[in-house]
Parts: sequence; C-alpha cells; structure tokens
Amino acid sequence: MAKTEQIVQPLTVRFSYGTCLLFCAIATATIVGVPLYGYYIGYTLFDWMHFFVMYIVTGMGITVGYHRLVAHQSFDCPNWVKRLALIAGGWALQNSALVWGADHIRHHARTDTDEDPYNATRGFWHSHCGWLFYKTPYRIGKYQIRLRRDPVILWQHQYYWPIVLSGLVIPFCVGFWWHGTVLGGISGLLMGGLFRMFMVLNST
Repeated sequence: MAKTEQIVQPLTVRFSYGTCLLFCAIATATIVGVPLYGYYIGYTLFDWMHFFVMYIVTGMGITVGYHRLVAHQSFDCPNWVKRLALIAGGWALQNSALVWGADHIRHHARTDTDEDPYNATRGFWHSHCGWLFYKTPYRIGKYQIRLRRDPVILWQHQYYWPIVLSGLVIPFCVGFWWHGTVLGGISGLLMGGLFRMFMVLNST
C-alpha cells in the first residue's frame, strides 16, 4: 500500500505597513528635524546631556530590563525596580516586555530557523531591524507562558503605548522646564525623545 505524503503548507509572514509607517515617521523626523533645529536654533550643552542620560536609561531598559531580567531571568529585584526598568525599556519602542521577551526566548530556542525572529541567514538588514516590519505566525503563546505569570510584565504590556508616549512627553516637559520656552520643549523632544529613540533602536 502506497504511503500518502502529507503536504505541509508554509506559514504566511505578512508585511506590517503600520509598523513600517511608524518607524519611517520616526526616522524621517529625526534625520530631518534634528539637523534643521540644530542649524537654525542650535542645541545647548544641557540638550546633549539630556540626550545622553535618556539614551543610557532607555538602553539599560532594553539590555538589563527586557533582556537580562525578563527574557533570561538573570537576577531578581523588587517590583518597583522592575516597573522602572520596563518603563525605560518601553521608551525604546521595541514592543512590550511580554512580546519582546517571548520573541527573544523563541530566538534562543529556534536560532537561525524560520521561527527565529532575528534569523541571521536572511541577512544583516533582517537581523538588525527588518524583522520588525513583519507579522510572524510563529509568535505563539507557548513562549509567553512563564512571562504571563508576572503581574508587572502584564501591567507593562497593558499600558505599553501610554509608556511609549510618556517617553516623548517627558523630554518635552524637561526641555520646557529647563529653557522656559516652547522651543526649549521642542529641543527636549528632539534630543531626549526622537533622536534618543532612533539611536537606541539602532544600537540595541
């Protein structure tokens, strides 16, 4: 009796136009807005310090908060520290800790396969940021099971977009407070907000 072969249909990976538009808007606003403001108005030492501090805080939110604390459980800490770390990570616009952590767990479980979100066999661009622009069918619940037991991670996931927005509003308010003008607020938004977000996205 002849064996019947089961044909497995490949899972469909869909392009995310919304994500692409969002990242293009941030890149355009940064690449165009930051130099133009610097040329016509200029930045102060405080503006550069503002950028540096926000860059370090946000980068640590990803590398320490999302990566070491959430994905790898390398250490434990009080919930208030975890909340602060996940807020800082949320400012990076790299998805919630729940989704990012599950993606990273899947990356280690399925390295360099189609299920690996950062699959290096698809080239540098895909590993660097191209993977962000696709809705993967491999983002399944089993990689989130452990993470969903943590109420702080669920809290950050629920309020992810307000947290992202706060990462732009706070720099504007800091710039406005320091300089005392709306233009000062704009310099804070550009340096502590958009430029910082752009640089963290390209370095973590």
